[in-house]
Parts: sequence; C-alpha cells; structure tokens
Amino acid sequence: MFNPENSIWTERFRPKQLKDVVGDFTDKITKHLVEPESLQNFLFHSKSPGTGKTTTAKAIINELGCDKLIINSSDDRKIEVIREKVKQFAMTKSTNDSVKRCIFLDEVDGMLNASQDALRNIMETYADNVFFILTCNNVNKVIEPIKSRCVNIAFAYPKKEKIAEYLVSICEKEDMTYTLEGITELIEANYPNIRNCVVSLQDLYVEKKDVIPDNITSTDEIFEVLWKKLLEKKWQDIKVEVMETTVDPRELNSYFWRRALEEERIKLIQMTCMNERDIALGADPKIILVTALVEMSK
Repeated sequence: MFNPENSIWTERFRPKQLKDVVGDFTDKITKHLVEPESLQNFLFHSKSPGTGKTTTAKAIINELGCDKLIINSSDDRKIEVIREKVKQFAMTKSTNDSVKRCIFLDEVDGMLNASQDALRNIMETYADNVFFILTCNNVNKVIEPIKSRCVNIAFAYPKKEKIAEYLVSICEKEDMTYTLEGITELIEANYPNIRNCVVSLQDLYVEKKDVIPDNITSTDEIFEVLWKKLLEKKWQDIKVEVMETTVDPRELNSYFWRRALEEERIKLIQMTCMNERDIALGADPKIILVTALVEMSK
C-alpha cells in the first residue's frame, strides 16, 4: 500500500446525489425528502464501517442545499460542543425558508451519555428549525430517547453488483486496466466495506497494477503482515505503514486485539484495549497506535 497521489479517492469519487449512492436504502430515504420543510431526523447505522452512511448524509445535504453543521462526534464529543456549537446553530434561522437547517453528527455512538442527553433536548426544542442526521456503527451505544426521535435506517449489505458498477466507473475514469474477475475479487476481499474497496483500487493505481485477481490483497492480509511484524518487534515498519499509507489505525488496532485474543497474548490484549479506550475518548487514532507500538512490541 502506498500514500495516495493528489487526492483521496474516497472523497474524489464520493457520490454527490442520493441516486448515485450504492445501497438499497435510497428509495426509503427519498420518500422522506419530499417535504423538506418538515424533515424528520435520521439515524443511519451499520455493524460494518464503510457502507455509505456518511456518503448518504452528505448527498442529502447537497441535494437539499440546506444550511449545514457537520461534526465528527468521535473527535468532538464534549458536552460543551453540544451546548454551544450545536445549540447555537440549531436556534439560528435558516437562510432558506423552504428547508430546515441540518446538523450532521458522524459517529454519534462515540458521544458520551451526558452529551447525548444534551443533544436529545436540543433535538426536541428546535425540531421546527433543524433536522439531524446521525450515523453510527454501534446503534446500541445510542440512547433510546435519541433513537426514538429518528427514522432508523440500517445500512446492511450493499448489493455486490452495484459496488462493481461503482468501481468499474472509477476504473474507466482513471483509465485503469481491469477485468470483471479482478473487480469481483476486490469486492470479495473487502465486502461489505465499500470504502476499503475504493482505497484498494487507488493503491493498485498508485502501484501501476492492473485490477486482476493476482494483484488483489485483502485488508486482513495486510493487517496480518503487520501483526507478524509486531511479533518480530519491527515496530518501525508498522509505524511507516500507519503514517504513510491508507491503513486505518483504529481498524488495525482492532485486528491486533482479535489476534492477541486468539493467541492469548495478555499484554497485547490489554494494550489494544487501552488504545481503543483512548481513541473512544477522542484521541487521534494514528497518534495513539504509533505511540503505543514501542511498548506493544517489547
């Protein structure tokens, strides 16, 4: 895997319209957009990351042309943010009388309960002026009063043929040589994570490799290589991979935890748990994992 050139493809090729988003949930969402002035709140959830929740939220905002406030709740989860930034936006009049303002809270399952309680009150008080789009991977971490105030939509398993169409369109825009077998193999290696499919595709582009089965490597295969390097105490190699490639440090830490659990490596189980705790509290995943590597490799 290599550092992307020019721009991250997950952003560059992110669908701008709801109809272009990969998923079987778009029709259900579209029905709720018919009357923008009376929009309900949405809660998008899935057990797996990369299934299109954030893309769908941004497509809705783009289509409606509404005022927006976008916050990554796992990074900016303090109650002060809810009481000040979110409340201030919610109580301010929309610049477009035909549509409510939108507050998009990504990864809301990372918010502390006190912040969620404050959010619930704002959702109720300013319902006539704003609607919320919330996303999460663990819906059980979202308090019931918030779930009950939203249209809940599960982002489960997108159709593989639709993902294939999306990836083929990227290949053709970038003049990449591909086979349908290669596209299928790439999807199988990353499913249901569409984001990882696009990241893998960009890695092949940067490496000047064709999209054929022989060139496809799954995320787990890459993580397994890094796991072996950890056991060999080659923490510098892992540091380079985390700092200079598209590897997701939080996903890598979770993989390390699973492997440590399988092999009953108590110290690594404890350290990966501490990493996850610090990340959940709002710390930068890359900083946390890289800083912990030296101790983890001892």
